[in-house]
Amino acid sequence: MIVPNKSVNTLHNSLSFSMLSLTVSLGVASTTILTTSCVLAQIPTVAEQMLPGEKTISQVNQSFVNPSTGNDKTGNGSESAPWQTITQALEASQSNSLIILSPGTYSAKTGEVFPLILKPGVAIQGDINNKGKTVTIIGGGEYLSRRFGGQNVAIVGANQASLSGVTVTNSNARGYGLWIESSNVVVRENTFANSTQDGIAVTGDGTPSISKNYFVRNGANGITISGNARPEIRENIFQATGFGINVAQNAAPVVVGNQIQDNRSGIIVQANATPMLRNNLIQGNKEDGLVVIAQARPDLGLSYDPGKNVFRNNGRYDINAQTAKLVISAAGNNLVSNRISGKVDLQGLSAPTARNTGSNPLSTANSADTPITFSPATVTNSPHQRTVTPLRIRSIPRPNQLPQLSNNQADLPQFNYVQLDSGAIEFVAPQAAAGQNRQNSAPISTPQSYIATGQNVSYRVRVLVLVANQQQQNLVTSLVTDAFPKVWQGHKVMQVGVFTSEESASEAINIFNSKGLKAVIETIK
Repeated sequence: MIVPNKSVNTLHNSLSFSMLSLTVSLGVASTTILTTSCVLAQIPTVAEQMLPGEKTISQVNQSFVNPSTGNDKTGNGSESAPWQTITQALEASQSNSLIILSPGTYSAKTGEVFPLILKPGVAIQGDINNKGKTVTIIGGGEYLSRRFGGQNVAIVGANQASLSGVTVTNSNARGYGLWIESSNVVVRENTFANSTQDGIAVTGDGTPSISKNYFVRNGANGITISGNARPEIRENIFQATGFGINVAQNAAPVVVGNQIQDNRSGIIVQANATPMLRNNLIQGNKEDGLVVIAQARPDLGLSYDPGKNVFRNNGRYDINAQTAKLVISAAGNNLVSNRISGKVDLQGLSAPTARNTGSNPLSTANSADTPITFSPATVTNSPHQRTVTPLRIRSIPRPNQLPQLSNNQADLPQFNYVQLDSGAIEFVAPQAAAGQNRQNSAPISTPQSYIATGQNVSYRVRVLVLVANQQQQNLVTSLVTDAFPKVWQGHKVMQVGVFTSEESASEAINIFNSKGLKAVIETIK
């Protein structure tokens, strides 16, 4: 455990996770691994050794943070005069820097400004020996995602950054712990607990490495992977959540050596997702171990490359592929045939679909006008009044025929209906009414079914922010890192996103207006 009065030599000995995450070489290596289909099944564990071009701890800039004894005004980030906030440490850090956190709670009360935006090449290190049990980051703030509109996020990832040895909690309404959008941040030896929505969300072209973390009691999902993301999810524990892992859109993660247990359902794979699953333990989930929907095609093992996943003691099915359109290859797993529903090839002779290695069609770098097909869900003040068509795995019942949760499942996380584009399925934790304590709010009774909608998206709007000077441009890019300048009706503007939901666009407008900027909505024909 790292404390400010320890010597640098002691620090060197205690940091088992070195600055591997800070180098370009690691990012390139991770991307190569994740996009080479012929070797995916043989991915070795990342070795604890130096790679060419890396720096040791003594060769990088270090700064120290202590929420109790530090001071952002009189401190300088040294071991004897630490900063008080991670916010200040990030602002003062350059690439190839290490921020060392002392035990304590980092929150708005101690001066943190959320969301914490990680910086390229900067590592944040708490206590990796106990997965951040003594180093807690609690809070969240408005973050404007180019693909999802306004979100409440505690931490936002960045390329070549790393986060290790902390506990992250976002108890705000629909709060995310860590948001990773088109970056390759390294996330290791952390705890993601008690966020109201997800522990981690990965989207865009993200290729992060997420390993040896503990996900527990997050409101909706342990981790959601969408877009064209290709993360490596290795040796994590997902427990006591709605979906342990939710894989959507065209995502193609590598999921290896994880324990996924005691959730509502272990893993859900939907849309056109093509994850690869190897050596995972999927057990004790209340409904299904693995759910496969629509055109999704997970690779659970081939005849020449066994999956070695272990399924046991899941409540309904180990593999529920009743609504899957394609045959699922699942050779070499610990499975019982009567615990499988749907088209599952246990011999592994079905040819898998091509891995998702192309560029992200949603990326604004390729086309600023490309529509966003996975819009953020919105929860009204009266969630019971929202109406959508429920889709069950077995059948499509009428609303008045939906079953209720049984008494022995009353302690499970409960979820509201939400409406999503493109037939996506998402769990959203219920929100307490204004001024109501979330822990004391009554659970919302919802059916044990998977919810989907299949509406076609034809309405698109873009949000533009008028900028008169460089200071305003900098403010816009601080809120949306990939916003870009253009000329609109003779005015200088920054385009910050294209949305399929007017609600999402309005959220973006409100964020910029609150910052003293003028934002406008333009309909795209």
